[in-house]
Amino acid sequence: MAPPPLPNLSACKKLGFIVPSSNTALEPLTSSILSSLPSHNIIPLFTRIRVTTVGTDPTTTAQFSTTTLIAAAQLLADAEADAILWNGTSGMWTGESLEADQVLADAMTQATGIRCSTTTLATVAAVEFLGVSNLGVAVPYSPDLAERVRQFFVSTKYGWNVTAVATLDPVPAGNLAIAKSSLADIKAVVRKACSPSSPAGNKAEAVIVACTNWPAASLAEEVEAETGVVVVDSITVTTWHGLRMLGCHDAIRGWGGLLSNPHKTGAGARLTSDSSSKRVNGEGNGEIVRV
Repeated sequence: MAPPPLPNLSACKKLGFIVPSSNTALEPLTSSILSSLPSHNIIPLFTRIRVTTVGTDPTTTAQFSTTTLIAAAQLLADAEADAILWNGTSGMWTGESLEADQVLADAMTQATGIRCSTTTLATVAAVEFLGVSNLGVAVPYSPDLAERVRQFFVSTKYGWNVTAVATLDPVPAGNLAIAKSSLADIKAVVRKACSPSSPAGNKAEAVIVACTNWPAASLAEEVEAETGVVVVDSITVTTWHGLRMLGCHDAIRGWGGLLSNPHKTGAGARLTSDSSSKRVNGEGNGEIVRV
């Protein structure tokens, strides 16, 4: 069997990703998504920063310092990446605001001369793009960390409502264990986040899968077909945002509505038409459900 064709390395676009060192999911999934492009002349570049713990203590949050991420972005700049993204969700649960991630992206851009962004900014951009109001949240984290993610979304200037938060139970023992979650367990958590946390609550219009080391991307189409809820997976949305930074709006099949409907047709358009429904839960105090 002949090897797959290589991209034209003299003319290809290069999408750079900064990866947590203990992450084993995002590189193969990102590479697989990009290989699904009708045109194969965009390649991923990866570099790593040391991340061995997930939490809100000072030692953990220090792993994501601006200095550390700028240094990683500069390594990708050495390879002349066309866009650079911090491929991690720390901005959603370290207690910082959305504006803090924009400041980080701006600092990386200034240091490299290359447009930079983050998974957190990508997720916000995707929810804006979909035009939805009611969000579910699915995470492999502790209830305390899940609550941080919920608070992040309800506290933004967009006024989003979080209808349900679902977590894994038991919580994986560390980042390496998160990537080893079974697809059945991941699907159960994501489906739970699609449903309202109370009989009177709204159903989610989109579910945020907030972790770039949790291999939920391959489940998006299946969950969307079963629930009618768009899956905004962290690995997928970071790739989606990076492609748009490069000016690529091609439809990519097999990874859910966000990538297969780049002009907000299909699932995205249906959600937009329903997004004006009355919010029952007010400020979005979705109950955290452990699955």
